[in-house]
Amino acid sequence: MPDYDYSLVDAAIIDTQSNTQRVLREVLARLGMKRAEAYGSVRDAVDMATAATPDLILLDIDGEEAEALRLIRRLRNEPDTRNPYACIVATTWQPTPLLVMRVTNAGADDLLVKPVSPKQVQDRLAALIESRKKFVVTADYTGPDRRKSPREGAQVPLLDAPNTLRLKATNRWAHINARQLMAEANHFVNEQKLLRISVQVAFLIEFAATGLTARPPERMAVDHLARVPAFLDDLLRRLDDLGEPGPAESVTKSLKMMAERLRLQAESGAVAAEEVERVRTLARDLMQAVDANRSLEAMMAEVAAAVTGYRARLEQMAQAKAEAARAATAVPAANGDAAKEAVGP
Repeated sequence: MPDYDYSLVDAAIIDTQSNTQRVLREVLARLGMKRAEAYGSVRDAVDMATAATPDLILLDIDGEEAEALRLIRRLRNEPDTRNPYACIVATTWQPTPLLVMRVTNAGADDLLVKPVSPKQVQDRLAALIESRKKFVVTADYTGPDRRKSPREGAQVPLLDAPNTLRLKATNRWAHINARQLMAEANHFVNEQKLLRISVQVAFLIEFAATGLTARPPERMAVDHLARVPAFLDDLLRRLDDLGEPGPAESVTKSLKMMAERLRLQAESGAVAAEEVERVRTLARDLMQAVDANRSLEAMMAEVAAAVTGYRARLEQMAQAKAEAARAATAVPAANGDAAKEAVGP
């Protein structure tokens, strides 16, 4: 294993247990890390994202799970984060499958099981330095690529995110322009967010379209339509950050107004088919305004494939749930029959 120099690395330890804080600081100190700030709660560390630029964050999940997951998402996605590409390692005493999924979906790099040893931490840091996963950007996620197999449909470009832990530990920090590196990565993320949000909005509207015209409108359709305005708000903010509002801004504002109006109509009754078609057309216009270089046919094919796949998964889940319910009712019935046979006529 290469001999890394951690003396310039800035670390943050967020843990509700003071003993664990102390152990982690000692472990990092043994590795040569001189700057490790400890926080007793997620609330205490909230300002860290904007006031400091840690290269490594060790974050306890057990004490404040919901708050910790929100912090990870904020660090990865909010525009005021100084280093959205910091290496984030969650820590836990009990890595249940559900917890692992939640940590991964929030955007953490890794999950470390307590109690930790210097060797465990050393190995994880080496992995982050040598073989950190590239970042993927979707409409509602930014972080290490979560897929273990190739993605279906349109290929989403991956980002070799700035790894300040690696740059400092390998003594390359003084030889690079960190500000430019961050700016280029942030520009890539913003552009990808615009593309993926426009496709996600079209997907939500396309999925909801049929259910909105039903009498009464389907609840799932209304719920999916209700998610659209939040995505559009994020898109508007990113357009402003890029300084390139143009036609996309006008279409986004019109689409948001229309989506909010349709949701209110659906809450009180069926929506006219013409209104649904108008919002679908606006969603297509938005995709074209955001990505003029890609054909509308290709984008609509991607949306249609996503809707078809999503409906298939929903149907599979419903069938599995129904089969589980039938199995659950069959067991008591079988037990009752067995009891009757045991008692006899």
